[in-house]
Amino acid sequence: MGSTFLALILMQYVVSVKAGLVNHVQGTANVAEMEQVRRGDPISTSQGGYAEVLLTPGSFLRIGESSAVVLDGVELESVSLSVIKGPAVIEVIDINKKFPIQVTTGDLKMNIVAAGIYRFENGVATVLDGKLQTANSKLSYEKGWQVFFKDSYRARKIGKALPSDLDVYSQIRSQTIARANATLVASINPSIGFSDPYWLFSRAFGYYTFIPHGNFRSPYGYHYYRPGHVERRPTPTTYSTGSNTPSVSAPVSSGGDSGNSGGGGGGAAPVVVSTPSGERSAPAVYIESKSTPVGATQ
Repeated sequence: MGSTFLALILMQYVVSVKAGLVNHVQGTANVAEMEQVRRGDPISTSQGGYAEVLLTPGSFLRIGESSAVVLDGVELESVSLSVIKGPAVIEVIDINKKFPIQVTTGDLKMNIVAAGIYRFENGVATVLDGKLQTANSKLSYEKGWQVFFKDSYRARKIGKALPSDLDVYSQIRSQTIARANATLVASINPSIGFSDPYWLFSRAFGYYTFIPHGNFRSPYGYHYYRPGHVERRPTPTTYSTGSNTPSVSAPVSSGGDSGNSGGGGGGAAPVVVSTPSGERSAPAVYIESKSTPVGATQ
């Protein structure tokens, strides 16, 4: 009886459905937190504005200032989006390889097929971590490569660079959401949980967090735990991006902050799940030669 009651409570905060839930807004944007963005509707930000949108469970779209993105496909087994202007970062903690996320920027079309961090802007895709695949699935590009399309797929190796403001925002959000996960999972009885990964609303944080089916480490170095796990936090190191951007205690050097990145959501949570099948189970060196795709694997 008690387990059934707890499961009913849990289901109030899990449910749903499709990609496109706005999980966080900082500054000015044309969307609001907890708004479900429909297919084909643009998500845009003004100067100083940022937005975070949930894609498949374990993947986050984060949009930089003065940017616009359109969700072309919102079904969980076929999520696709177009970066119309400005920068966007996608963090992927976990992904079903059968259901890649397709991203279009300019003439470039790429599929995200692995956990990682990916930046898209002005027809260029940068693999900060992970693996991208061309839309025809013939070429793959891994960490440290930048890809674009000019008559054919071309790529160049990139060196280290200071993180942009969007990179900092993305890591801050990853840290915050990981904290929400650690706060929630210890109180979730694994016997009433779900077998698939899902989104779960944290009333304390005012956001949805990712609940995986096992323990995962995000590309930024933060931990996401399965239900029932009790977190034991290591002592973090401190990284700073400079005088004009936030600093953060973080396990990696990609930027970051203490996790208080503004805005909070709150209020009654829309129901969210997200399993690729749609079941209601879990709220879920520049290459000149066209024929020599250096850095790509086939």
